[in-house]
Amino acid sequence: MHSQSKMYLQEMGLSEYEASTYVGLLQAGTSTAKEAATRAGVPQSRVYDVLDSLKTKGFVVVQEGRPKKFGPIEANRAVSQFREFKRREHARKLDELQGLGEQFLTAVDDADYGAASDEVDISWSYPNRYHILEKLERLGANAESEIRMITTPESFERIANHHAELLATKHEQGVEIRALISNDRELDAAVRDRASELMTIRLVENISGRLYTYDGEDILLAFRAPNDDGYVGISTASPHLYATLSHLFELLWADGEPV
Repeated sequence: MHSQSKMYLQEMGLSEYEASTYVGLLQAGTSTAKEAATRAGVPQSRVYDVLDSLKTKGFVVVQEGRPKKFGPIEANRAVSQFREFKRREHARKLDELQGLGEQFLTAVDDADYGAASDEVDISWSYPNRYHILEKLERLGANAESEIRMITTPESFERIANHHAELLATKHEQGVEIRALISNDRELDAAVRDRASELMTIRLVENISGRLYTYDGEDILLAFRAPNDDGYVGISTASPHLYATLSHLFELLWADGEPV
């Protein structure tokens, strides 16, 4: 049973040492670092780093003293805190990705590479909402299994109206469509009702960027930029990046409010 518990913790994202140490603390209760290391089979030279990491991720509380003692946080609360930690971590990575995208586009402009080709894995649409919608339409037309969106009411309404026929076709073909939309304002009622027949929608807080993913590989990130049109989009095909962003989507989805 203990090995199964550690396996689940590792699948959630803890290291082997972290999982062993937390399970050991759950078994024995509040312990010194030395006791925790001995019980979990963690080298003494590593145990403080492991315990500090568990504290940051929401699994351990520290009792100051000589020596310090470390107590396990109750499992339900620990899992909830870890989900929040992962959500913040992925949100930070998404912000970093947006920043890198802006730097990339600046470098491209400076180098004067010219227009991107659809034949390469990485492409970019220069600041223009029409080109972004056009790229989204091509990605959506090729989707065979899933379409996911993290977006704002404004952008969602634009997509739902611009791609109404395409989304209906994909729904009929059995493509799973899910949308996470920021709740900073209400969706247009007609758009909401029509879209709800084609996809599952949930509302979440604090979304400013736009992220669209397709079939486990294709990604388009769109965000506001200081240009005449006000938007820029970057697309790439990367199963590895998709896996990371998919995890972010599922964390947000779990806390979303159904429409």
